Amino acid sequence: MKNCPQCHANLADDAMFCTNCGIQLNAAPRPQQQPPKPPQSQQFQMPPQPGQQPGQPPVPSVPVNEYDHTAEFSEKEVHDNKIFALSIYALSFIGIIIALLAKSSDNSAYLRFHIKQMLMILISEVMTGFVSAVLCWTCIVPVAGTGLLLFLYVTQIICFINVCRNKSVEPLLVRKLTFLK
Repeated sequence: MKNCPQCHANLADDAMFCTNCGIQLNAAPRPQQQPPKPPQSQQFQMPPQPGQQPGQPPVPSVPVNEYDHTAEFSEKEVHDNKIFALSIYALSFIGIIIALLAKSSDNSAYLRFHIKQMLMILISEVMTGFVSAVLCWTCIVPVAGTGLLLFLYVTQIICFINVCRNKSVEPLLVRKLTFLK
């Protein structure tokens, strides 16, 4: 019996490798290598985040989508008002009126969120249609207005799908509009 020169485990006399640490026994023991540390002048340390002790590794932060309001509404509130939220996007102005009349006593934050989003879409559609109609004698404005109206209709469909998936996300173009906030 012989001992491993690195970990001192008992080995057979004819063993070529240590069964414990894997070192080759006929060769000289390998020193364990550590990665070289950069000089202190090149080493950069981040200041600790709030609530973090100095010397602890930083806690990875989860990116937060400021336009996603799904977590603000309870599951029960979403379940109770989902049909009205769907009608808002499916029926446009009539859907808004139905949602306001049907749930006027409920005062649901979930329903108010979707009513505001659809009102911003509707106001954008009306403004785009008005500007296109007034400037119809030009060539580019009606074409651009038609493109914007198509984009707003697609946004309305995306909002409908998000409500089906129990998501409350501000639409892409509408989130930049600051009225009704």
